[in-house]
Amino acid sequence: MSEKYLYFRTQATLADDDASADSAMFPLSSLQGMVPSADDTLNIYFKPMIPYQHDDQNGSVINADYVVCTIGTNDHKDAIAALTRLFNTTSKDPFISVADDYAGTYGVAEVTALSTISVSAAVS
Repeated sequence: MSEKYLYFRTQATLADDDASADSAMFPLSSLQGMVPSADDTLNIYFKPMIPYQHDDQNGSVINADYVVCTIGTNDHKDAIAALTRLFNTTSKDPFISVADDYAGTYGVAEVTALSTISVSAAVS
């Protein structure tokens, strides 16, 4: 297995990890980019797990697969650089724990918490 996988968990209670908003894992190859969303937050976007969903109201494509990391105030560049280095490690382990609020561990010092995991739901 040469693919790397990025793990995120926002749920700090062991028994409450039972929904897509609680924990998720994305293949590194689905990473689309990272952008600031506030002075102390960084959004990481991924290709949607359920692709090509459309909003019936206006026909636009929905991509809700992202995570929101808490970082130091105005520390976006350093956080992006640190995450890029983490994702490009030469470790043979394909599992990269980026943010785990239950364990209180973060892959880089610049990420201090995880506030949101959003994964597109199947359209019925």
